[in-house]
Amino acid sequence: MNQHVFVSFDLETTGLKPYLGDRIIEIAAIPIFNGKIKRKYEFHTLVNPNIKIPAEVSQFHKLNNKDIENAPTISEVFPKFKEYISDTILVSHNIKMDMMFLDLAAKESGVLPVENYYIDTLEIAKELLDEGPYSLEYLAKKFNIYVGKSHRAYEDALMTAKLFLLFINKFGIRSLRDFIKKWRG
Repeated sequence: MNQHVFVSFDLETTGLKPYLGDRIIEIAAIPIFNGKIKRKYEFHTLVNPNIKIPAEVSQFHKLNNKDIENAPTISEVFPKFKEYISDTILVSHNIKMDMMFLDLAAKESGVLPVENYYIDTLEIAKELLDEGPYSLEYLAKKFNIYVGKSHRAYEDALMTAKLFLLFINKFGIRSLRDFIKKWRG
């Protein structure tokens, strides 16, 4: 597993229901190789969803309609993101939610969906830690890897990368191998 490139990623969206109209408004991804975060090769962009961001959602991640009005659309961003993550193992906290959004982004972009292997730090936390809560923000603060801001894609991707490396150091890379799964949309 040390020879694999892992990519910690996170999305911000207009809500939590992709199949009821919510869309991606920010994507951030940070590679991890040989036990190190490689920020030099990160991927980060805002996305114009061509719909309005609800005010209650803006309060959560602090992104508003003005922030994304000149951003590229998902049809422009998704093919580049898919190429960026090719042949990597994706890492995210509560990854299934993000992957559902990526499935929809693929469909809207006319591109084949993501079929990467993935590992979910939330699943690892629930299985291997003695007690919760298991939110990314709580775990980041508990393990002193909080970056001073959460609920933005870049900061959450960075905290997830740090949490993943912490889990590798705490539990060993071999014990995490069982958590790797293949996304099939």
